[in-house]
Amino acid sequence: MNRLTAYLLGPELIWLAMLGLTGIIVTLYQPMPANDHDRLLNFGYFLPVIGVLLAFSPLYWGPGSHWWWLLRIILASLIGAGLLVGYLCEAARYNDSRDSGIGTAFMLFIGLGWFSLIGMVIIAALCFLAKWPFLTVYKWILIVIGAFVFLGTLIGWIASFGSTKNA
Repeated sequence: MNRLTAYLLGPELIWLAMLGLTGIIVTLYQPMPANDHDRLLNFGYFLPVIGVLLAFSPLYWGPGSHWWWLLRIILASLIGAGLLVGYLCEAARYNDSRDSGIGTAFMLFIGLGWFSLIGMVIIAALCFLAKWPFLTVYKWILIVIGAFVFLGTLIGWIASFGSTKNA
């Protein structure tokens, strides 16, 4: 991979892909039935966090200083999380009195994305300063989060088989 391609395949491209994924999700949920924007808003709990975690993946192939890449990741994640959450919350609006939680959801989802960014930046900076292998730590963070997602999906799937009582 040449140097120009490595720089172009940075965190900005990952956030553009996340915005594209969000656009596909929003398109699948439009038009929204009455009082059903909660399904769309549930994506806001994990899409910003996934975007932040994936934004650190260019450290695998990125040439040059890790600190420069960390600065690019921080800026791209701050802007990308804001755009992604804004687009998601704007798509869940009805423009009437049913929008009573959209503003709070916007702040919550941005907070989730930015707090995960702060945590990952602290871990990365500690690894860079102590000359520890950050990519090994990053790989295990992704494995643990993937295991929790799988476990949560499995629990949700099993819980969907619950019995319904006829009253």
